[in-house]
Amino acid sequence: MDRINAIVVATPLPFVGGGGYRALLSIREYEKRGIFPRVILPWSFQVLPLNMRKKSIDFLLKEGRNICGNAVLPKIFHFNFPGRRSLAELLVSYFPKKIKIVVSKGSQIDNSQCVISMHEGFDSITTSLVIGEIFSLKRIVLLQLPPFYGDEKRIKNIKEADRLWLEALGIRSFLLREAWMSFRGIIDARISKNVKILLNEFDLILAVSKSIPVEMGDEWFRRVVYLDPGVALSQEDIQLINRLTEKKCRKEKIVIFGGRPVSGKGIVEALIAWRSILKGVDHKYKLVITGEIQPNVLSRLKVFCRKLDIENKVQFTGFLPRKERLSLVAKAKLMLYPSHVDAFPFAVLEALYLNTPVVAYDIPALRIYYQGLEGITLINESDLEALVQKSVELISTRNIPTDKPRFKSWNKIMNEETNLIRKLVLE
Repeated sequence: MDRINAIVVATPLPFVGGGGYRALLSIREYEKRGIFPRVILPWSFQVLPLNMRKKSIDFLLKEGRNICGNAVLPKIFHFNFPGRRSLAELLVSYFPKKIKIVVSKGSQIDNSQCVISMHEGFDSITTSLVIGEIFSLKRIVLLQLPPFYGDEKRIKNIKEADRLWLEALGIRSFLLREAWMSFRGIIDARISKNVKILLNEFDLILAVSKSIPVEMGDEWFRRVVYLDPGVALSQEDIQLINRLTEKKCRKEKIVIFGGRPVSGKGIVEALIAWRSILKGVDHKYKLVITGEIQPNVLSRLKVFCRKLDIENKVQFTGFLPRKERLSLVAKAKLMLYPSHVDAFPFAVLEALYLNTPVVAYDIPALRIYYQGLEGITLINESDLEALVQKSVELISTRNIPTDKPRFKSWNKIMNEETNLIRKLVLE
């Protein structure tokens, strides 16, 4: 098998969400198939809080990842100030050459044959294109979420989730919220326009799900090569799930929030709905929210829970290792999954395998892969009344059957993905 040296632009970190976890698994599998990744961190890494950057570097070094460098922004972005990420995106959208690539000494990346953006984010895409231009490499992007949306109704619902998020974080001033939403709207519109242009500079556009080109719009179906799906349970996950199901975990008075605690995953809608759900179920139930969350955001969300009078009925666990999280999912009576932003909901797959029913919004990612299966209830996006009603029904029902979805194995997906990369690089 011909060796391929690849520069991989990624944040392969399990605690930043499904995209980071998927990137980590891909990088591990690439090495087994003769594609040797040299990781370069995108410029967004620079604007992460210092404690998160240190935690990330420690994890990657422990993993044995070959960190060859990182993209950097002008010095002003070395300082922490409000809106730093948004201003960085605006700067790069107008002046992409402001990105500089700092390469670690002795990294020997000049013999690379391709650059792969492992994420759809503007930071990863722009970093990859700059690297591709500097080293004259084949350019590949792996979309893990839609980089933009073609459906105006979907855009409206996502923006409304962002507005609720700002309110929950304590930004009470209507004028301040609207000013920020307008500012973000300008940036998002510009980035979407740029990304549509920048994607044309890639030699191969891969997507981890059919739902991604569906969300992007009809014209992208001819241009995006999608894996259907490109996510699966790893062998390690399957072993963990089998051990948990063999134990026949008893369902406890727990409802688990399936996504990360961010606006696009519907965290605020889940909290608002939870207040009403509690009126129709045993008062001993708790909503458990897992996932990495910054201390300042956590404190504000706790204040929001206090205002809703549900503070003692919500538990924030922070990031949990896979074994602990899957154990929680197995014990939960229900998974609440009001996500607006998805490609292939991995959390839903885990829940169904662990005999935990799910109530979720009827967005393309859920509809394409889970509609009609036992154990999943899809409701109209942003319909909080239906979210409450269906959740109460499911919590109050005993022994809800769940189907175990049958998709391609992780091994088959990785063979398919790496073969596409090989074909492009070696042709």
